[in-house]
Amino acid sequence: MYLGIALAMQLALGIILAVQMGIFQLMTGADRETYKQIQEAFTGSKYNLILVALVNLIYIAGFGLWYYFIRTRRDVSPAPYRRILSAKNLLLTLGLALCGQFLCDIIMIVFSVGFPTKFQEYVELAETLDINVLPAWAMLFIVGIWSPLAEELIFRGMVFRTMRKGFSFWVSAIVSAAWFGIYHMNVVQGVYAAMFGILLAYTYERTNSLLGCYLLHLMFNLSSYALDAFNKSGLVPEFVLGAVFLLMEAGSIVAVVFLIRSYSRFFPKRQIEPEIQPAEIEKMGWVQLGNMEEEEDENI
Repeated sequence: MYLGIALAMQLALGIILAVQMGIFQLMTGADRETYKQIQEAFTGSKYNLILVALVNLIYIAGFGLWYYFIRTRRDVSPAPYRRILSAKNLLLTLGLALCGQFLCDIIMIVFSVGFPTKFQEYVELAETLDINVLPAWAMLFIVGIWSPLAEELIFRGMVFRTMRKGFSFWVSAIVSAAWFGIYHMNVVQGVYAAMFGILLAYTYERTNSLLGCYLLHLMFNLSSYALDAFNKSGLVPEFVLGAVFLLMEAGSIVAVVFLIRSYSRFFPKRQIEPEIQPAEIEKMGWVQLGNMEEEEDENI
């Protein structure tokens, strides 16, 4: 149901764009060339980002209220918020986010060599998310802060949490991560988003909170802009920067394992109590009734 709502909103966004362009053409009587310009305006980076921000507002309002209701009325298990916001965890989370960025670089190298057409599609998509498309503060807010909140509410707060009630961690994590990748509607981004989704599900599993995976998602998105800015700053010679990034990409494979182990020790595995089956409840009822009868016999 939750995925259906999210995908329906994506479809509705496309329909809204098509309807707006059609109405504008009818009202202005634009010719083919003018219509092409209108299409470019309505599908341009700025317009799309503003629409995405509005759609995410609907997600956050709707799914946020529902998640709050669930956590305060149904699932009242405690979450270690102080530990999540501790300096040690913030450093661990930042390390995981940076390792995620360098591992994504490896995935993009593979696609650029093996699937150049798909990689070019990703490059064009990445240009629509450039820091200069909107004022820097707006881009950092929409891409770095706003979108991760909406996506975590849907894919970890709703999809993963709901599946985890009846399935193992790995089944729940892989399915929710796969849908997270599909949601991005781009092959390259979908692959690394799916892999990153498993890590996000792991942080939710360990922290029992949306805050843990949201912080990781936020740092991952913001670090992409930070690394891009450092890359373009010219503070380090290009050949040195290339060598450093190559070493970081290789080292991130080992570092991410170490960081996940450290994260596991910092957030011990939660013991999930198995649900009591109806037969067991009935059995417990009969045992309790038998104990009551024995007490009555003793009183007599």
